[in-house]
Amino acid sequence: MIDFFSSSLRGKTYIYRLDPRIKFISILIIFISLLTIKHIEYYFFWFLIALLSISTNKIHLKFILRPLRFFVWLFILTMIFHSFLTPGKVVFHFNRIYITVEGMRNGLFFSFRLFLVILFTYLFSLTSNPMDLTDGLSKLFSPLRKLKIPVDELFIIIHIAIRFIPTLIEQASRILMAQRARGFNLNVRFIERIKHIPSLIVPVILLSMNRANELALALEARWYHPGKPRTSFIEMKLKKLDFLIIAFLILSTGGILLCEILKS
Repeated sequence: MIDFFSSSLRGKTYIYRLDPRIKFISILIIFISLLTIKHIEYYFFWFLIALLSISTNKIHLKFILRPLRFFVWLFILTMIFHSFLTPGKVVFHFNRIYITVEGMRNGLFFSFRLFLVILFTYLFSLTSNPMDLTDGLSKLFSPLRKLKIPVDELFIIIHIAIRFIPTLIEQASRILMAQRARGFNLNVRFIERIKHIPSLIVPVILLSMNRANELALALEARWYHPGKPRTSFIEMKLKKLDFLIIAFLILSTGGILLCEILKS
């Protein structure tokens, strides 16, 4: 299982120390570039950037390869569908099944694009603290308050939801261990397993409701009122490295898009 809430790389990389607003804007710029590129050679540039990020941040390859293996089937299916369904010059056929050169080229192109999107997404999640990220996004979208959009309330909800996910996983694990200690057995038929699901879900829901009630009381005790101006213990300030990263990405994406326009 891919753990997007792992803290194993927190504080150990320069990407982690970037401002969360810059990281969010950077990943958007990279995605825009990846989704607008029409020539596969430019993907190798972003692949090189990903490799440099992994090596310079001293991220072990096991952190990258372990989750990516779950998506191998997706890359293979993308190759197969494009190879079979794209018309063009036939290189192999069996009965009514045709494999074309254009299909294989498109399959490789879209598989590589999918691979890079997943790779950068995982690098982003691996080197980002979800709590810092929600705080940064709240500040990034703060101008929307002038349009009467409750930015703070929306990101408080996201913040609490992200914070509750590890707690829910821990509670579910404890309940499962307690049920096994009472003789609960998952190695049964599918229908029998479904009958036992309420004995796991109901305690998790009840515990979550108790945690939510405790959280509401804690917010009231700290005089939290929706819509009121809030201060932050840690003030986010952009550093020189943040400006350098965003400038490099903007120039790289602009250069790639210019080359795409000149080629078309």
